[in-house]
Amino acid sequence: MDAVADAAARVAQTAAEAAGVVIAEVHDIERLREINRVIDTVWHRDGDALAIEMLRALAHSGNCVLGAWAGTEMVGACVAFRGLYDGRPCLHSHITGIVPGRQLRGAGRALKLRQRAWALAGGVDTITWTFDPLVARNGRFNLTTLGADADEYLVDFYGPLRDSINSADVTDRLLAVWRLTGPRVARALTGRSRIPPAGVLLGGGDPVVLGGDADGLPVPGAAGADTPVSNRALVRVPDDILAVRRRDPGCADAWRVAVRNAMTGLFARGLRPFAAVAPGWYVFGPAGADWPE
Repeated sequence: MDAVADAAARVAQTAAEAAGVVIAEVHDIERLREINRVIDTVWHRDGDALAIEMLRALAHSGNCVLGAWAGTEMVGACVAFRGLYDGRPCLHSHITGIVPGRQLRGAGRALKLRQRAWALAGGVDTITWTFDPLVARNGRFNLTTLGADADEYLVDFYGPLRDSINSADVTDRLLAVWRLTGPRVARALTGRSRIPPAGVLLGGGDPVVLGGDADGLPVPGAAGADTPVSNRALVRVPDDILAVRRRDPGCADAWRVAVRNAMTGLFARGLRPFAAVAPGWYVFGPAGADWPE
């Protein structure tokens, strides 16, 4: 594991340098307050996103609390704690955020790669976290950029979250399982995953279980949730659900219900989302599926 952890640390350092950030563990009170400032800047929650005493306890008791700095400003943070998945030790990544203005510039990837190196150095080879399947860019980042699997669909997992990203929406989530030394991750991190663009997928004959119309509303595809699917299936989500929530909450609710029905139906038949491509398509296949190199 030492050689694997050393290699992961080098990959993480290269990613941080490319993103123009410095990433380090956070322990002291003032920097823990900066963690909350970053989280509040991203989600606009009322009060501390995580109580300072809880953050302090997590950091002090051997969990992974990371900050990312551009110069003297903390521009990203993530908080993870030790747990179990399938009866084996894992790291559960509870929250990760990058402040506006630094998003889509590599800092988020650098944070996750540092978290990966941290876990491997401690003998842990799996990281889990949850994400909203309606946020298309998160699906692409988690499944395609990082090579994580999505093992479960969790209905209203957190209950109501009153912040600017979730609004009053139901908190359905996919459970990401990042198998840190697996072949999917290796292919993703080295750029060897050759996932076709959406146009190629749509022209390839894979059934569309959920699509969208010209008005931005969800439309069940010709392949409904009960249609037999032997290999792959496609599920559409909005390009930008955050804008939809602000503009038309009713439309956002319709997408939540439609995506839940489509995805839970596919999960029940043994299929899992293993890739996501722009503008907002999930590709489902058998558990453990991947694109060939």
